[in-house]
Amino acid sequence: MEPLHRRWRAAAAGAAALALVICQLSACALTANAPSAPSLVVPLAVTPATTAMLAAIAGQERSLRSMQSGAIMQYRAADGRHFSTHEEIALARPASMRVEAVAPFGATMVLTADDAGHLMIFDSSKNVLMTGGANAATLERYVSIPLAPAAAVDLLMGLAPDPAELATPPDSLGDTDGMTVALWRLGDGGTREMGFVAGRLAMVIERDRAGAQRYEVRYSEWREVGGMNFPHKVEADFPSSRITLRYQAPVLNPTLAPALFVLTPAPGTKRISIDAGAGAAPGTAG
Repeated sequence: MEPLHRRWRAAAAGAAALALVICQLSACALTANAPSAPSLVVPLAVTPATTAMLAAIAGQERSLRSMQSGAIMQYRAADGRHFSTHEEIALARPASMRVEAVAPFGATMVLTADDAGHLMIFDSSKNVLMTGGANAATLERYVSIPLAPAAAVDLLMGLAPDPAELATPPDSLGDTDGMTVALWRLGDGGTREMGFVAGRLAMVIERDRAGAQRYEVRYSEWREVGGMNFPHKVEADFPSSRITLRYQAPVLNPTLAPALFVLTPAPGTKRISIDAGAGAAPGTAG
């Protein structure tokens, strides 16, 4: 099994996956963003209060199983191109996700992935359904970014990338701009920083061994939903794009049928396999 920190790094861009599907099919071009400069960190000592805070956040990780919500997604490429769209999002851990969005020209795009590792992308403007394995290779090939669905689901739910990490003392602890920032060193020589405000996860930044930023995600607008605190705003910065999601009336831990994460093509829908060496075939109703 791929290590969790690699799954998270590959899927930290998962919040941008549908936007990149839309953008790629609409012929958008992306350029690289400059990495953000690190803030000054005042060193702190790891205390029992810090350990208790990390344990509480790990507890929320275990209790949150699914989420369903409407959302407003704003997408901006590094070259300034941008758009905003309404999305309907359904997530079920460990790796099921369904995102429906309206593309810039009005066509509906639907992306699903299920726990069995199946990926489906439907483009209503072309009546085309693309299917294949939900893995980093297929998503890198077709949306120009690797994606591990299980980690993408956690990212969209505002959960820490590696719950086991929260059970280990950080390699360093500091304060920056009123945020407690814990840093862990990763096995590949990189680092992961998690920032906490009032006992809530507010930021995740991962850097490579040279210090270059791989991604940054920030969570805010925390409100109580079903007895749990949940972030209603997610901002994700990647090397070539920035995504902002604002959830509208999220429902936590709903019962979501597995069929929700599988698309059934109508008669006449063109089906294209995105696995290597596969061809296209007419769709049939199932």
